[in-house]
Amino acid sequence: MGAHTTVEFDGRTLAYAEYGDPDGTPVFGFHGVLGSRLTWALFDRVARRAGVRLIAPERPGFGYSSFQPGRSLLDWPDDVGTLADRLGVERFGVVGFSAGGPHALACAHAVPDRLRGLALASSVTPPSTHGHADPFNYAFLSATRLVPGFSQTAFQAAAWLATHSPAQFRASIVGTAAAPDRALFDDAVGDHLVRDAAEAFRQGARGPARDMPLVGEDWGFDAHGLDRPVTVFHGTADETVDVEMARAFAEDLGDCDLYLTDGAHYSTLVGNASALVDAAL
Repeated sequence: MGAHTTVEFDGRTLAYAEYGDPDGTPVFGFHGVLGSRLTWALFDRVARRAGVRLIAPERPGFGYSSFQPGRSLLDWPDDVGTLADRLGVERFGVVGFSAGGPHALACAHAVPDRLRGLALASSVTPPSTHGHADPFNYAFLSATRLVPGFSQTAFQAAAWLATHSPAQFRASIVGTAAAPDRALFDDAVGDHLVRDAAEAFRQGARGPARDMPLVGEDWGFDAHGLDRPVTVFHGTADETVDVEMARAFAEDLGDCDLYLTDGAHYSTLVGNASALVDAAL
């Protein structure tokens, strides 16, 4: 399931993979900052059963997609729209995981008429909610936004491990995971998640290093002003994006169905695959 396809536009390459039913209802899946098109291979059977054509593009600098200097969050809906046009897709649902959440919300803001459903799993939330983060996460988010080169330095270390020391790379992911997520790494799902995270660094650190401050700073649009329903799944044990941030964001959204799970970051995505796909339709 590591295959990919590319399209060329604006002098760049955009890579994507497809899972599920090739003749099904189109749904786009947006990966996290330690992820790639491979994230959504975990949804292949669920999407096939639901009659969903799951399209998994890689953001600039991830996997096989060209890096895009100076990109903003609102550049992503243009890429998604262009890819949808090339694939003959008019309307589509969206599922955003982690840092893919703000990119999904950007699509809801910029191309609302093309969207069916919108579902988020363990999503990064807007800067207005950062005051609800625990002290460590608040400091990390602040550093990615305010300290020049912080993200590049942090992700360069991860990229080096992914390339030169896969065992240490895996240990770094498992060692920082919350308990419900650590349980995933005891089987093939965990092996896949590690491969997925390593794929984020196929070209080095630039893609993830740009992605993190992008979702941590002002998004360039008011996510609270979206005139559409949003379905949010978030784990009460999530140590990457604190559950209080999700609660605050859901309250501000208004038209939001918030489902709190007893999982953490990855386990909320994996454990609610079927419900997430259904919510995007």
